[in-house]
Amino acid sequence: LKGNVPLTAEDVQKNVQRKLSVNIRMTEKAIKRMKEVVRLLVKDIRNYHIGFILIGIYFLVMRKWFYSSCPSVVLTGFPCPGCGMTRAMILILKGRFAGAWRLHPFSYVWLIYGVVFLSRRYIFQKECRSILKYLLIIVVGMVLFYFYRMIHFFPYEAPMTYYYGSVLYRGMKLLKLR
Repeated sequence: LKGNVPLTAEDVQKNVQRKLSVNIRMTEKAIKRMKEVVRLLVKDIRNYHIGFILIGIYFLVMRKWFYSSCPSVVLTGFPCPGCGMTRAMILILKGRFAGAWRLHPFSYVWLIYGVVFLSRRYIFQKECRSILKYLLIIVVGMVLFYFYRMIHFFPYEAPMTYYYGSVLYRGMKLLKLR
């Protein structure tokens, strides 16, 4: 009803066409926006492809010939501030949140930072330099947490254990310093 006047078939048809037109425009906007996101992502991949390749090679080499992908563990045997982070992220993906928290609570901080960064970069297409200051805060927090873990958990509780297959330990054994 239009006021007190019943709608005619022509009025109904116009309403349907108007709604379809709005839906089509919204769909066209969404498709255009998605194309912009994909274009930006492809551009970033092209700009940083050598870095991605080198990181991939690094992890393949480290996993093939060494115990860990962490250079600190491989070289010195001591855990680094990020030790347990990869395992914690995998646990988060598996839905084992408490286990991830026990391994490395900062995995949640990095996950949130990653979501914020990716959202700003690709969804909202805003600059990301303004959130770089939070990286310093995260890194300082991780270093402080590292010292806490080294004092309270090293060398008895994973991931804060010593790796006796490290380059340093093997070198000391060869030189008979250990």
